[in-house]
Amino acid sequence: MNVTIIGWYGTETIGDRAILIGILSFLNKALNRKVSIKLGSLNPYFSERSIKEDKSFIDRVCNNNINVDIFDSQSFSALKDNLSSSEFLIMGGGPLMDLRELSLVEYAFKYANKKNIKSFVMGCGVGPLFEKSMRKQVLNIMELADSIVLRDSKSKENLKDIYGEFNCPFNAEKVNVSYDPAVECTLQYKKNKKIQSSKYIDSIVVNLREFPSEYSEVISPEDVNKKLLRFIKDLTTKFKGKDIYLIPMHYYFIGKDDRVFFGRILEELIAENCSENVYIQQENLSLEDTIMAFESSFINFGMRFHAVVLQTVSAGNNFILDYTQPGKGKINGFIDDIDKHGFYANRYISLQGGNIDIQEFDFSKLTESFSISNESIDLRNKIYLDEIIKNAN
Repeated sequence: MNVTIIGWYGTETIGDRAILIGILSFLNKALNRKVSIKLGSLNPYFSERSIKEDKSFIDRVCNNNINVDIFDSQSFSALKDNLSSSEFLIMGGGPLMDLRELSLVEYAFKYANKKNIKSFVMGCGVGPLFEKSMRKQVLNIMELADSIVLRDSKSKENLKDIYGEFNCPFNAEKVNVSYDPAVECTLQYKKNKKIQSSKYIDSIVVNLREFPSEYSEVISPEDVNKKLLRFIKDLTTKFKGKDIYLIPMHYYFIGKDDRVFFGRILEELIAENCSENVYIQQENLSLEDTIMAFESSFINFGMRFHAVVLQTVSAGNNFILDYTQPGKGKINGFIDDIDKHGFYANRYISLQGGNIDIQEFDFSKLTESFSISNESIDLRNKIYLDEIIKNAN
């Protein structure tokens, strides 16, 4: 079976790689046969490196049933050629947000519809969408899709609002909700992980990112960045006996390499003589190695969305710095759906709506971790398998 997957690949973060492996796992479980994946990438050379680094993980998760080839999704001829020889088109996770490349996704879904190729919005979020034209593109994509599974309940609410804005009837039964596919990837890591030692045992692992201006129209990114610097400084004081590792989720200049921001933080810490236990992970870590760092740490702090997802599912010892829209963003949406007992209530700060201060966190119960029921996650994720099987027949 041939499947074309498109999305934000070619600028992928570690999180995007986790999304992809989660999707491949769903395809393998649902189809139980050899599948040829045609992965559309905005920058193929970068995705080729990612796939090479993650290949052994993919093979273990998918029992060697999945082969991935990459094409340039910005080439309309390549996109049409790969779609024409596929039974399935998948928009493979990530946010449907204010990005000019959203027009490529809309084009692909229109072409698939014209050629009677089944199309699937799989594990996507909805928003932030400040531009009306972009909201209309998202509506068009959803109307063209044969199957929709969003990554959180808030995305479904956001989508319903978009339908209302354009006076279109909203078919709630068509729009399914599950977890981000990276959750499935992390569960598969725990089942298929390699046994190896970790230098991160008993250390504090932190993922931050430079505050992205596209996530707020009112917040000053530089103000938030300064407060994040102070946060790390306070962390070094609070945990003097612990090594603190700044772990990237992104290693590419498009999308802002996290190591650049980490370097600025470390320079400031050196100037203030409080850097002796802070280290930057300079060498690229694979997806597996990143999850291992989170899993083996004493505690984690996460800012990028998929750092939060991977830390929550692999370790459950994490604290959250949410940079997305208060009450509407993807991090809040994920935690609302997965944490039904308020474990993260005192482990969560909204960078847009709260006081960015280490004192906001409750460190009194560091030996406790978030408890996840694999059975309940598998039950919620079953909708992915059901929708794949429905459209494959």
